[in-house]
Amino acid sequence: MSAQNAALAIQPMQWGRLDDLHDTAPLGQDDFECMRAVREVLMKFNKVERFALHLVHKHFDLADDEVLVEYSNANTREQYFKPEKADSEIARDTIPTTWMLKDMEPSVICVCAKTENGHQARHAEA
Repeated sequence: MSAQNAALAIQPMQWGRLDDLHDTAPLGQDDFECMRAVREVLMKFNKVERFALHLVHKHFDLADDEVLVEYSNANTREQYFKPEKADSEIARDTIPTTWMLKDMEPSVICVCAKTENGHQARHAEA
């Protein structure tokens, strides 16, 4: 993880407590009310174009020593996620992209990979 993100802890075990996508409740009116409230806060801090919402879910379990890493390829316009060992070289040099906010401090639950060419604005090619 880069020095600018050193204060954020990657906690891959949180994925284990998430519902599988097919077990996730459908969106309801209270979800939309919450989204509007979050939008108001983002607007207050002028961050409405920096952050977005994500339905928290999982498709598979991660081991205690793994983290989910996002890869993308601008040429093929593809994006995918892959488990990596949390202490691997690829996982050490990443940019956090998804946080859970249930604790007082944000917890990183997904990171984006870098390549030898760096991290491009539209993500690095894998």
